[in-house]
Amino acid sequence: MNPAFIYRHRMTDEVVVVDIEKAKELEASGPYWKLIHSINAVEVLNYIVKLTPQQRNLYIKSLTEKP
Repeated sequence: MNPAFIYRHRMTDEVVVVDIEKAKELEASGPYWKLIHSINAVEVLNYIVKLTPQQRNLYIKSLTEKP
C-alpha cells in the first residue's frame, strides 16, 4: 500500500498531499493542519487517469473539500 494524506490548512485553505513522515510532522505542528482524507496513492492515480476531464475535476474536488 502507498498511503498518502490530504491536509488542508485551517487559516489559508492550502491543500497538500503528503507521505506518512510529513503527515506525522503536520500532526505534531499544532492545530493548523486538518486531515481531510487518507488514500492509497497508486489506486487513486490509476482511477483518476481513467476518468474524463470533467469526472476527474469532480473527483479531485471531492477529495479536497472539507467534510
